[in-house]
Amino acid sequence: MGALATLDPHGLRLLRVLLGGGPPMTGRALARVTGISQSTAHRALTRLRDAGLVVAERTPPAVVYRANAEHLAMPALVALIRLEELLRARFAEHVAGWRRRPESMVLYGSVARGQATPASDIDVLAVRPDGIEPDEETWQGQIAELSDRVLRWTGRRASVIDMSATEATEGLAAREPYLVEADRDGWLIAGRALHELSAQAT
Repeated sequence: MGALATLDPHGLRLLRVLLGGGPPMTGRALARVTGISQSTAHRALTRLRDAGLVVAERTPPAVVYRANAEHLAMPALVALIRLEELLRARFAEHVAGWRRRPESMVLYGSVARGQATPASDIDVLAVRPDGIEPDEETWQGQIAELSDRVLRWTGRRASVIDMSATEATEGLAAREPYLVEADRDGWLIAGRALHELSAQAT
């Protein structure tokens, strides 16, 4: 069952689209829909094909891909994708009710990469507007309640990095590794992507 070991965030994103019930798609179309570069999508599709999780069919002049519904690992993958979607939906629904809305909130790290272990925390980046002080009671109360809910939803602890929009923008400009990872691979829960914040600040 080495098929699951071949999955990375890009492969999982591609599979999510292919399992959506639509027709087979070209690599170029999958890259466009998922926001992945064509070269990255090609590499991920090659790994998925080699693992038997997708089938490549030649329909001249293109090659189209479809999920291999008969693969023994597919039910587990479908369940995994649905759990991810449920977690993202719960995050988004909860944060949408905040009195003090974040400029950006991103779930990143091993959970977003599909590489979590039973000991993994859920890494969350909460970017507050510059006008909110870091110790503001309402903001900190929201962060604490979110951490409590994450533990109840998943059994995992939330590891929340709380920073201002300026700090996030400056950190991304300096290529801080965790910010680059969050912007590249993270799940945007609320607000704008980190690179959009940076673009607005320049």
